[in-house]
Amino acid sequence: MIRALLSIIQKNFKTLGRSKFSLIAIILVPLLVILLTGFAFNSSGLSGISVGTYSNSYSELTESILQGLEAQNFTINKLDSNESCINSVKKAETQICIIFPQDLSEEGSSDEVMFYVDQSRLNLAYTLIHEVNIKISATSSELGISLAQELIQSLNLVKVTLPNQNLDLELSKNNLQTIIDRTSNNISLEDIENATSYLTTAMGLTNESSVQTRINKTILILEELNSTLLSTYNSLDYIKNQSESTKSTLSSVSNNFNALISDLNQTNIAEAENIVSPIKTKIESVNVDANNKDYFVPAIIALIALFGSILLSSTFVLQERKSKAYFRKFLTPVSDFAFLLGNYFTCLIILLAQFVLVFAGVIWILQISILSVWPSVLLVLFLALSAFTFIGMFIGYLFRSEETTIFAGVLVAALMMFFSNTILPIETISSNFRNIAIFNPLVACDAAFKKIILFNLKLSVISTEIYVLAGFFVVFAILSYIGRRITKRML
Repeated sequence: MIRALLSIIQKNFKTLGRSKFSLIAIILVPLLVILLTGFAFNSSGLSGISVGTYSNSYSELTESILQGLEAQNFTINKLDSNESCINSVKKAETQICIIFPQDLSEEGSSDEVMFYVDQSRLNLAYTLIHEVNIKISATSSELGISLAQELIQSLNLVKVTLPNQNLDLELSKNNLQTIIDRTSNNISLEDIENATSYLTTAMGLTNESSVQTRINKTILILEELNSTLLSTYNSLDYIKNQSESTKSTLSSVSNNFNALISDLNQTNIAEAENIVSPIKTKIESVNVDANNKDYFVPAIIALIALFGSILLSSTFVLQERKSKAYFRKFLTPVSDFAFLLGNYFTCLIILLAQFVLVFAGVIWILQISILSVWPSVLLVLFLALSAFTFIGMFIGYLFRSEETTIFAGVLVAALMMFFSNTILPIETISSNFRNIAIFNPLVACDAAFKKIILFNLKLSVISTEIYVLAGFFVVFAILSYIGRRITKRML
């Protein structure tokens, strides 16, 4: 069995060696892809972003926001109208359109700052909105802090002056009480009337005209005084009533002042930033030192494994079926299982040779260290290559023509790529399809490489991904064997 298997592998390499260019291309093209990808994504932010803007009147605040965006290496294009700004995004002349309210000022505006993005580029759209919104939010927070600081200064002034004002109120209350006390009726009108009666009686007792005249004058004066005092008493009663009402009002105001002073003294906010943003947030990456190429390398390794394995194995099986010696293989005493393993190991050796060069470029050229986790990487790579290889072999046994086989292989690989995190996050897929997509071997392969290469996680953390890849490995190995048995009968 082992001797037959080695002979089959040797024969397969001789067949591949007939086209030296194809063999070299199969091995070196993935290395070229990983190198170009690494150099192209060797940055940690966005670049070449063109921002279209429009406003009926650009204020100083709007200009400061645009200057902040230019400081982030965004290109600002001021357009003539709303429509031209929106159309610039549709025509891909700009990546985002921002429409500012007219004369945007520090006092704010009832109108909103509008963002227009191309939602078909979902990842870029959300990233752009996040980046631009951060700058506008920062400017808005600065304005809010300035206004809040003015409010705090005013409140502090009130806290200082209110106690003095409260003392003035207490003094006014005391003065009013003095007025009330002094407006009390100390002279009785009844006494004046009694004095008039006494004078009348006295005038009747004397017969001297001079005395009577003086008594009459005195009576007239007392009557006039009585009238005047009556009017004065009425006025004093009114003043007293109003003073008591004012005192009651001042007492109420004083109580309110005391409550206000107590509330202000209990207020501990001394910084404007605590009012504008009482809950502080900070966004940190779970992998601080990584940049775009670090994030993209696990995905590109998974894609190379996917397309390389499926296309190589399916094409290899189809070439074997189309060869003139295919019929003679069924006459040999070697089992179909040995031929299947021979084809599998041939593809696996070629693919591993590819990834030796790929990982060499990743380590020494892209400076991404995977040596510390190489056992986990090799295990995931072996399972992924095995699963994808048997999927490709099954496709090769399923179709007869070379064109159909290549088309089916590309289609299956493309479907796996579409229902993965490569183009759009699987979280954007509807729940029914997402429950299926999580078992996509490309999703499992990509997730496993990210957890190992980026976060140095242990195998126990990626056990689910390992089970998925192993399951596809076993299932499609069985299906490939069945496919070989069926094609044998169709000769």
